[in-house]
Amino acid sequence: MKRIRLFIILLVYIVCLSSCSSNIIGKISGLENEYITIDDVVYELKSNTDFSNADKGKYLGKVSNSKITMKVYEVKGDTEENYIYTLWDWEGAFYKKVD
Repeated sequence: MKRIRLFIILLVYIVCLSSCSSNIIGKISGLENEYITIDDVVYELKSNTDFSNADKGKYLGKVSNSKITMKVYEVKGDTEENYIYTLWDWEGAFYKKVD
C-alpha cells in the first residue's frame, strides 16, 4: 500500500514538473531584465508606450532566466506585432521588437 501511495505521489510530481515548465517560449537577459528573446526575435523593455495594461491580449507562454519567469501576452491594438506585454507577479511591462 505504501509503495502505491509513493508511486502516485511521484507520478503527480513528475506531471506537475513537466506541465509547469512546458510552455517556456523564450529567455530573459540583461542586467535589469531589459531584453527578451523569442524565436530569435529580440524585444527591449520600453517604459513609454501608447498602450496600457488594459491592452493585454492573448497569452503566448512564458519567458525565463535563472531567477524569474514572466508570462508573455500579445498587445491588443498592435497591428504590426512590434510589442509584447509581460507580467511578473503583479508587475507588468511592455517590450518592443528590436529592429
